[in-house]
Amino acid sequence: MRRQLWIAATLIVALSSCNLPTSPPTATDTSTLTPMPDTPTSSIPGSTPVPFETLVSLEFPTITPTSTASVFLASPKDQPVNCRFGPETSYAIIGALILGRQAEIIGRNADSTWWYVRNPSDPSTSCWLSAEFVVTTGDVQSLPVVEPLQNMVTGISVSIEPPVLNVACDALPQTVAITASITASGPATVIWHWASSAGVVSPDKQILFVAGDTKTVQDYHQVFRVGDYIVDVQTTLPNIMTGQASFKVVCTP
Repeated sequence: MRRQLWIAATLIVALSSCNLPTSPPTATDTSTLTPMPDTPTSSIPGSTPVPFETLVSLEFPTITPTSTASVFLASPKDQPVNCRFGPETSYAIIGALILGRQAEIIGRNADSTWWYVRNPSDPSTSCWLSAEFVVTTGDVQSLPVVEPLQNMVTGISVSIEPPVLNVACDALPQTVAITASITASGPATVIWHWASSAGVVSPDKQILFVAGDTKTVQDYHQVFRVGDYIVDVQTTLPNIMTGQASFKVVCTP
């Protein structure tokens, strides 16, 4: 009987505990939470978001293309073209523009009938090409007008005959021939003379050029003793130009 009473008391306690009111759940305080934006532009913590307006207002530097200097060129039409000291056929030929080659144009004469170019035969010098015989590239009319140089002597070469004079000592004095080739750029009157290292100077002599050309002049020099000699041939008009040669005199007693 006691056992039955104990079991009944236990059941009553258990049933009473099931009906006890439970404590209400503690409410979460949402007043201190920072809502996260629901847009895809949410920033990553620690980074500074860039406003959209800033992105579209960025300005890129303007790049100005570098201008390339124009190059003016002349090419022969169908045959080689003489390049002259000045813009006329009376000037000396100092170069040539051959087929398949080009010359850089750096100027022109007043009526654009001649082009002033870097000499295709020697780019360290300049000369003139007739516009009639070449084709050009570039706005050649914008080139500067160039005044031709004064006609002048452009070269002298000298030779002595014989270069070695071998004679009997009692056969002195002897005579040698002085020959000079003088080149002028165009029509000109050329004044020239020669001077020997023996102290002999010839009178001034004159030669007329009606066009650019090379002319040969000759004179004679009498020597009275053995030795090594130098002869200078010099022009004084229209410009100073000098050519030189040497010779030797030996004798046998």
